Order: sequence, then structure tokens, then C-alpha cells
Amino acid sequence: MEVLSPKKKEIRQLKQRLLYALLTLSPPLTQENELPPQHEWLSTRQLAEYINEGVYRARNLLLEMVANGDAIVSHGSVKNSLRWYPVATEQQRMVAARRKNGARTF
Repeated sequence: MEVLSPKKKEIRQLKQRLLYALLTLSPPLTQENELPPQHEWLSTRQLAEYINEGVYRARNLLLEMVANGDAIVSHGSVKNSLRWYPVATEQQRMVAARRKNGARTF
């Protein structure tokens, strides 16, 4: 079992909270199973506010998540903001939806 420093634990928790926010707040895929338009994706500020962190810290964490394959970033800024979308399996989306609706998962 990997022992993490308090700082690494904090970063891991923040990334988990960001992923949860992305999974629960992002618009769904289109009926054709395609990504929604980038202007509908969540902005850095929206995500930063959701996890109660600064915009620059959230942006850095999100960029790490992109590098790890957990999120996608818009090709350029949309209304002066980068936009983010989750990369998730259908199972992860279902679990997040259940949690959002108050159901317990085991």
C-alpha cells in the first residue's frame, strides 16, 4: 500500500472532487454519443468554485488530469475561459449519477 504525504493526499482528494464535479455537472453526451459543444462544457471558474479553490490551482490540477487521461480541455478559450469535460467510463457516470441523486453505492 502506497503511503502518501499529507500534501499528496490533499491533491488526490481535490482531483477526486474535480472529477466528481465534471461527472455530475457536465452536460451529457449527445444522442449520437458525441461530445456536447465546447461552449457547454464547464469553465475553470465553475469548477474552482465547486471545490472551493482558486482558479489557478484548479487549472493546474485540471491540466494534470488531462495529462493523466481523466479530462479533456477545450481546443482554445471559450468566452475567455478554458472548458473541461470528463473522460469517464459508463460505469463511472452511473455511480456519479446515483450519488448525485442520493443513492448509496456499494
